Amino acid sequence: MTPLGIEEAARRMLNATSSSFWSREEIIENYLYFATLEMSTKTRCIENRYTTSSVASQQEYAVPSRMISIYRVEYNSVKLMPISRLQLDSINYSTASTTTGTPQYYYYFDDVIGLYPVPSAASVTIKTYSFDEHSAITGASTLEIPTQYHHYLVMGTAYYMSLKELGHPNTERLRVTWERGLTDVLHAQRLRNRDNLSSVLREETLPGTLLGVV
Repeated sequence: MTPLGIEEAARRMLNATSSSFWSREEIIENYLYFATLEMSTKTRCIENRYTTSSVASQQEYAVPSRMISIYRVEYNSVKLMPISRLQLDSINYSTASTTTGTPQYYYYFDDVIGLYPVPSAASVTIKTYSFDEHSAITGASTLEIPTQYHHYLVMGTAYYMSLKELGHPNTERLRVTWERGLTDVLHAQRLRNRDNLSSVLREETLPGTLLGVV
């Protein structure tokens, strides 16, 4: 659905197709945006990939501005292992010295990704797989939320619209339905890309290094 389509559907749900109580810009740029932002941050349903190039002897690189969390980082098409600052300190205890080479690990802090060892080569591709929040919306926008969840956005938009009208009789019903929709989306996202049933794996059966499980 388009933003205009969701606006119209939300108006119909509230029996307000011709009401001037809400403007089109208000519904799309505020209430629909609130719904997409809440859905994307709570369910991690917007997936993206970003690339940048390494700079010789540069350890840290800015992450995409809308990124919520990291799914995977690759250096020259090889997966890097996430590492904590405590683990990094155990193998590089002095911040005064720099170990360069081919990165094997990455850490994430203060909206930057740090690589270790520090890249010794320039112009090598660093690819980040991320979960992102939704961008701002206008009537001409293409929604980044997957289309199979757009009917939930109608409910969320109608819920936020109802909050403007003090004492709206359907606010509570819309809230419950919207929150149930978010739960359904979260569950659906957890089942994505699954070709077998979930099971608990023992740590000793997983691939790993001296620093732990990959």
